Amino acid sequence: MTRKAGAGFGRKVGAKRARSARHALICGGVLFSAWSLGGCDGLGGVLGQEADRGAAPAPGLGSSAGQRQVAGEVPVRVSPPEPEAPGQDLQDTRLASAKDDVPVAGGADEKPSKICPKGMALIQGRFCIDRWEASLETTAGEAHSPYQSVGAEKLRATTGPGNVPQGYISMNEAGAACQRAGKRLCSTAEWLDACAGSSKRPLRSYPYGNEESEDACNVDQPGSPTMVLHHGRRKTDSYWMNDPRINQLGGTVAPGGSFDQCVSPEGVYDLVGNLLEWTQGDRPLLMGGYYLDSHENGDGCRYVTMRHGADYHDYSTGFRCCAAPAEAEGDQEPPSRPPLKAPPAPPESPSAAAPSDPPSAETDQPRDPPGKRSFEHPGARLPDVGERAGYSTAEDACPADMVLVEGERCTLPIQECKYWVDDPGMPNRACGEFKPSVCKGAKQPMRYCIDRYEFTPPSYSYPIVNVSWGEAQLMCGKLGKRLCYEAEWEFACEGPDALPYPYGYKRDGAACNHDRPDLFTSRGKLNDQRVPGDSLNECKSPFGVYNIVGNVDEWTTRGGGGHRSILRGGWWLKGRNRCRAATGSHGENYAGAQTGFRCCQAAR
Repeated sequence: MTRKAGAGFGRKVGAKRARSARHALICGGVLFSAWSLGGCDGLGGVLGQEADRGAAPAPGLGSSAGQRQVAGEVPVRVSPPEPEAPGQDLQDTRLASAKDDVPVAGGADEKPSKICPKGMALIQGRFCIDRWEASLETTAGEAHSPYQSVGAEKLRATTGPGNVPQGYISMNEAGAACQRAGKRLCSTAEWLDACAGSSKRPLRSYPYGNEESEDACNVDQPGSPTMVLHHGRRKTDSYWMNDPRINQLGGTVAPGGSFDQCVSPEGVYDLVGNLLEWTQGDRPLLMGGYYLDSHENGDGCRYVTMRHGADYHDYSTGFRCCAAPAEAEGDQEPPSRPPLKAPPAPPESPSAAAPSDPPSAETDQPRDPPGKRSFEHPGARLPDVGERAGYSTAEDACPADMVLVEGERCTLPIQECKYWVDDPGMPNRACGEFKPSVCKGAKQPMRYCIDRYEFTPPSYSYPIVNVSWGEAQLMCGKLGKRLCYEAEWEFACEGPDALPYPYGYKRDGAACNHDRPDLFTSRGKLNDQRVPGDSLNECKSPFGVYNIVGNVDEWTTRGGGGHRSILRGGWWLKGRNRCRAATGSHGENYAGAQTGFRCCQAAR
């Protein structure tokens, strides 16, 4: 799905654009008289709206015309996912669709006359720019936590796919880090050349083209992380805006290259969204928007925040470096992709914790096997999936590790909330109790198998997390299964009576693993609050499926040729932990500390 830059969406972008036009009249000529960059205002607190929608009918049943939209639940048609390639290796699958490093010059057979350092792209033959937003490391090569501000440390810039980029950094700190790496902070004109194709006569509005493509970049994520941390209260002072816990929440900053469609023709990622990027010119500027907003102060490559000084930093401020190219000598091989790195945890110091937060029940010790994909190590290799389970008897419809789901699914239930239990100031997402569901749509016969528990690999005690949609699909395929369609997941959760929660109509955070407090440890690290898949006997759907809401978010498939990667069920955070809610704001390469899955297959 594409939409032209300027089309209204979310919180009335048209109104935002009108404001940007007014700002341009006031501030025109700050950068280039031929191109207004759209705003004097500082960082906008634009909050997207998380999709809260019913699943599409399963393959073979189209949506009914004239269906009512209730609480944002929008039926969408589903088609089967593409078949998986047999025998594909499970290792190194993260960022598999990201482009390799590319020499940029002339045609495919033309050797470049100028080359860039590893991890940089050549722009118009004039300068090199980091292909991914920058991370930091010490001069000894030890990684610096991207969730911690720089302070007095002397750090240098580094870049690579899969690295969580550095937030919490000022322009002066970013410039010094680039210099220590033998580079320099990009000028505003260079940044615009890389993003829009030209700073004077833009060739495109977004790095990938002139029309905005929904979900291409990490922008317009739902909610405000500061409000999540502070129970609906918006904290705007400098201390709280640099809280290291903010960018560890799901739906915030993503590892470099995770949004593989957010890339320029030269292979430069995340120029729009993810983090604001410092540039240097006549005045300090922050370009490109960030994960909450890419429209308040201009659209796409035109986004600019010009209010902050060179020493300002908060959770949204990042950077990348530029450098002069070198003359090519002889045959040059494209540089190899750097290995994926897990972001280091914040250091154990009082500065990592909010001073007024009470001590929490902490789980700082790793709980997953070492050397494999885990909560602590999001860039490690995927584990073996184990052996495929057999059938207990010849008459069983499903393997021993799955349950049979059979019945008629209501395609459009009316679910009316009696009262909401969200924290003050938060949007209505957590309903305390629903009235009995009333089916207003067609009934869809369904029969299939679904995993009884969230996928927990051999030697793991807890469901695996930090997996992307594609990785989940691949692992299911290794077991002769597939990811569940949205409608399959939904029916397994709610049953024939279209229950809002798998256990009934009244929300119970003790029955399932959601509504948990103490999201962070006293040292500011995201608290791993997963539970084993078979540990909550009350968190069971009418079909006997466990932990289908809460615990970890579960990847499902939406078809129809558009956005396929949909998360269902929520995690241990208080949110939309129910059967008819969905999060559709993440791309197929997104993986977070809360993302897991379970598999489905046809019943025999």
